[in-house]
Amino acid sequence: MLRQEWKFDYTASKLAEAAHTKRQFHQERFDWWKDKKDQVIAQIRAEGLEIDEKIALEYVSPKSRDWERGSQVTVRDDLRKNLDECLKKLAYHTGLISDYHGWHQVLSANPEVRLSLDHEDWLFFFGQAQ
Repeated sequence: MLRQEWKFDYTASKLAEAAHTKRQFHQERFDWWKDKKDQVIAQIRAEGLEIDEKIALEYVSPKSRDWERGSQVTVRDDLRKNLDECLKKLAYHTGLISDYHGWHQVLSANPEVRLSLDHEDWLFFFGQAQ
């Protein structure tokens, strides 16, 4: 028998417990990334904005005055990347929190049922996060 075909039997209550543990893990990671996002936003507000004014605005000539395109406000690129990473991680963990919460509900409602898990199923419920 090939290992890709192996099956492992577990009760639904054992899987519900595993789903609850995984949900807690992802909730902790979500909370950590939410705190990190708040820190990055505070840093952006405090020191992350860059204002680039065109040198042409220093002259009095009406031809050189371009008030509509005269300056550009940007967020420092490193802080923007940090914020993007935080938002991606929050979305990732939010999805997994929802998935594991749903599995916990279904499996808890049927605690005596025995289910056969393959390798991928086992990793979903019991595998360590990377």
